[in-house]
Amino acid sequence: MSENGKSKIWINRIVSLIIAGGLMFLVMNFYVANKIREELDECKYEATLLLNDAKASFENKDFDKAKKTLNTLFIKHPDSNETTEGKKVYTEIEDAIKNQGELDTIWESAVGEIREEWAKTMAVQLREQLIEKAGKEKEELEKDMNDILNKEWEKAKDKIREEWEK
Repeated sequence: MSENGKSKIWINRIVSLIIAGGLMFLVMNFYVANKIREELDECKYEATLLLNDAKASFENKDFDKAKKTLNTLFIKHPDSNETTEGKKVYTEIEDAIKNQGELDTIWESAVGEIREEWAKTMAVQLREQLIEKAGKEKEELEKDMNDILNKEWEKAKDKIREEWEK
Protein backbone atom coordinates (compact mmCIF):
# COMPACT_ATOMS: atom_id res chain seq x y z
CA MET A 1 0.00 0.00 0.00
CA SER A 2 1.25 3.42 -0.78
CA GLU A 3 2.27 5.93 1.77
CA ASN A 4 -0.55 8.23 0.68
CA GLY A 5 -3.12 5.49 1.42
CA LYS A 6 -1.60 4.83 4.86
CA SER A 7 -1.72 8.52 5.80
CA LYS A 8 -5.39 8.66 4.76
CA ILE A 9 -6.16 5.70 7.00
CA TRP A 10 -4.38 7.36 9.94
CA ILE A 11 -6.20 10.65 9.30
CA ASN A 12 -9.54 8.81 9.19
CA ARG A 13 -8.71 7.03 12.45
CA ILE A 14 -7.73 10.29 14.17
CA VAL A 15 -10.84 12.10 12.93
CA SER A 16 -13.01 9.15 14.05
CA LEU A 17 -11.32 9.19 17.46
CA ILE A 18 -11.92 12.94 17.82
CA ILE A 19 -15.58 12.61 16.81
CA ALA A 20 -16.11 9.67 19.18
CA GLY A 21 -14.43 11.60 22.00
CA GLY A 22 -16.59 14.63 21.31
CA LEU A 23 -19.75 12.54 21.37
CA MET A 24 -18.67 10.91 24.65
CA PHE A 25 -17.98 14.37 26.08
CA LEU A 26 -21.46 15.60 25.09
CA VAL A 27 -23.18 12.55 26.55
CA MET A 28 -21.23 12.77 29.81
CA ASN A 29 -21.78 16.54 30.02
CA PHE A 30 -25.55 16.09 29.53
CA TYR A 31 -25.64 13.37 32.20
CA VAL A 32 -23.64 15.45 34.70
CA ALA A 33 -25.76 18.55 34.01
CA ASN A 34 -28.94 16.57 34.72
CA LYS A 35 -27.48 15.22 37.96
CA ILE A 36 -26.54 18.74 39.07
CA ARG A 37 -30.03 20.01 38.20
CA GLU A 38 -31.59 17.25 40.30
CA GLU A 39 -29.32 18.06 43.26
CA LEU A 40 -30.13 21.78 42.97
CA ASP A 41 -33.84 20.99 42.94
CA GLU A 42 -33.40 18.91 46.09
CA CYS A 43 -31.56 21.80 47.77
CA LYS A 44 -34.18 24.27 46.58
CA TYR A 45 -36.95 22.17 48.09
CA GLU A 46 -35.20 21.33 51.35
CA ALA A 47 -37.76 21.14 54.15
CA THR A 48 -36.06 23.63 56.47
CA LEU A 49 -35.66 26.22 53.69
CA LEU A 50 -39.29 25.88 52.64
CA LEU A 51 -40.51 26.27 56.22
CA ASN A 52 -38.28 29.31 56.82
CA ASP A 53 -39.44 30.90 53.55
CA ALA A 54 -43.07 30.35 54.52
CA LYS A 55 -42.51 31.88 57.98
CA ALA A 56 -40.78 34.91 56.44
CA SER A 57 -43.63 35.41 53.97
CA PHE A 58 -46.14 35.11 56.80
CA GLU A 59 -44.30 37.74 58.85
CA ASN A 60 -44.33 40.03 55.80
CA LYS A 61 -48.10 39.44 55.54
CA ASP A 62 -47.69 37.82 52.12
CA PHE A 63 -50.19 35.10 52.97
CA ASP A 64 -50.61 33.69 49.45
CA LYS A 65 -46.87 33.13 49.01
CA ALA A 66 -46.62 31.57 52.49
CA LYS A 67 -49.46 29.14 51.75
CA LYS A 68 -47.96 28.23 48.38
CA THR A 69 -44.56 27.54 49.97
CA LEU A 70 -46.16 25.42 52.70
CA ASN A 71 -48.10 23.43 50.10
CA THR A 72 -44.79 22.71 48.35
CA LEU A 73 -43.36 21.57 51.70
CA PHE A 74 -46.32 19.28 52.28
CA ILE A 75 -45.91 17.71 48.83
CA LYS A 76 -42.11 17.35 48.84
CA HIS A 77 -41.65 16.29 52.49
CA PRO A 78 -44.92 14.86 53.81
CA ASP A 79 -43.39 12.97 56.76
CA SER A 80 -40.86 15.52 58.00
CA ASN A 81 -40.85 17.42 61.30
CA GLU A 82 -40.97 20.63 59.29
CA THR A 83 -44.29 19.54 57.79
CA THR A 84 -45.75 19.14 61.27
CA GLU A 85 -44.60 22.62 62.19
CA GLY A 86 -45.71 23.89 58.77
CA LYS A 87 -49.26 22.70 59.45
CA LYS A 88 -49.31 24.85 62.59
CA VAL A 89 -48.04 27.84 60.60
CA TYR A 90 -50.69 27.14 57.93
CA THR A 91 -53.39 27.31 60.62
CA GLU A 92 -51.95 30.61 61.86
CA ILE A 93 -52.04 31.96 58.29
CA GLU A 94 -55.68 30.94 57.89
CA ASP A 95 -56.52 32.67 61.20
CA ALA A 96 -54.63 35.81 60.15
CA ILE A 97 -56.50 35.90 56.84
CA LYS A 98 -59.81 35.50 58.68
CA ASN A 99 -58.90 38.25 61.18
CA GLN A 100 -57.80 40.53 58.35
CA GLY A 101 -61.16 40.00 56.67
CA GLU A 102 -62.99 40.83 59.89
CA LEU A 103 -60.88 43.98 60.35
CA ASP A 104 -61.64 45.03 56.79
CA THR A 105 -65.37 44.54 57.41
CA ILE A 106 -65.25 46.57 60.62
CA TRP A 107 -63.19 49.22 58.87
CA GLU A 108 -65.63 49.47 55.99
CA SER A 109 -68.54 49.88 58.38
CA ALA A 110 -66.70 52.58 60.35
CA VAL A 111 -65.43 54.49 57.32
CA GLY A 112 -68.73 56.30 56.75
CA GLU A 113 -68.87 57.72 60.27
CA ILE A 114 -65.19 58.58 60.30
CA ARG A 115 -65.45 60.29 56.92
CA GLU A 116 -68.50 62.29 57.99
CA GLU A 117 -66.77 63.51 61.15
CA TRP A 118 -63.60 64.26 59.23
CA ALA A 119 -65.57 66.10 56.50
CA LYS A 120 -67.25 68.33 59.08
CA THR A 121 -63.92 69.23 60.63
CA MET A 122 -62.35 69.83 57.24
CA ALA A 123 -65.35 71.92 56.10
CA VAL A 124 -64.95 74.17 59.16
CA GLN A 125 -61.29 74.65 58.32
CA LEU A 126 -62.06 75.38 54.69
CA ARG A 127 -64.81 77.87 55.63
CA GLU A 128 -62.33 79.66 57.85
CA GLN A 129 -60.00 79.84 54.87
CA LEU A 130 -62.89 81.17 52.77
CA ILE A 131 -63.55 83.94 55.23
CA GLU A 132 -59.94 85.02 54.94
CA LYS A 133 -60.07 85.04 51.15
CA ALA A 134 -61.77 87.81 49.24
CA GLY A 135 -63.78 88.14 46.05
CA LYS A 136 -63.42 85.57 43.33
CA GLU A 137 -61.14 83.25 45.28
CA LYS A 138 -63.90 82.86 47.87
CA GLU A 139 -66.47 81.85 45.25
CA GLU A 140 -64.07 79.37 43.63
CA LEU A 141 -63.22 77.78 46.97
CA GLU A 142 -66.90 77.37 47.85
CA LYS A 143 -67.58 75.78 44.46
CA ASP A 144 -64.65 73.36 44.74
CA MET A 145 -65.03 72.50 48.44
CA ASN A 146 -66.43 69.02 47.75
CA ASP A 147 -63.58 68.26 45.37
CA ILE A 148 -61.07 69.41 47.95
CA LEU A 149 -62.78 67.34 50.63
CA ASN A 150 -62.64 64.23 48.47
CA LYS A 151 -58.98 64.74 47.61
CA GLU A 152 -58.02 65.41 51.22
CA TRP A 153 -60.07 62.42 52.39
CA GLU A 154 -58.13 60.12 50.08
CA LYS A 155 -54.88 61.45 51.52
CA ALA A 156 -56.00 61.12 55.14
CA LYS A 157 -57.86 57.79 54.92
CA ASP A 158 -54.80 55.54 55.30
CA LYS A 159 -53.47 57.56 58.21
CA ILE A 160 -56.84 57.45 59.95
CA ARG A 161 -57.09 53.70 59.42
CA GLU A 162 -53.68 53.11 60.98
CA GLU A 163 -54.67 55.18 64.03
CA TRP A 164 -58.07 53.50 64.18
CA GLU A 165 -56.65 49.95 64.09
CA LYS A 166 -54.30 50.72 66.99
